[in-house]
Amino acid sequence: MKIVIILVVLLAMIGGGGFAAWTFFPDMVKPMLGIYPEGVVNIDPLIMPIFEDGTVRRFLVLELSFEVYQPNGGLIVQSQLPRLQNAFLTYILSLQANGLNDKLTDLRFLKDRLMRVTTDVVGPGVVHDILLKNVFERPVS
Repeated sequence: MKIVIILVVLLAMIGGGGFAAWTFFPDMVKPMLGIYPEGVVNIDPLIMPIFEDGTVRRFLVLELSFEVYQPNGGLIVQSQLPRLQNAFLTYILSLQANGLNDKLTDLRFLKDRLMRVTTDVVGPGVVHDILLKNVFERPVS
């Protein structure tokens, strides 16, 4: 009976230690598990037209970064950047064509959809997250 109690206590300590390591030292634990924090890929701001009544009334400006957790993930994103920008522009224009201009300012919706477009372009598991640093509309001057 004493051996069972000792084993249960040891397993609880190992589990608690693993949880604490994952929580407080993720930069040390993730590489041990094969998850490599590659870093953040910053790109130039994307400027996309917003049409109203067939003419450009304002521009949507997106400043974003990609968080990658795969070896060579940054290189993959950089090499696919023209395709990503084209896919983003196509998606934003399709939202406008469907009359969903109000969804362009809903950051949660926009981030979720841009993440799906990114996964379609670069493949699954390359980009972990998209950071929307600045999203605003600029009127045509």
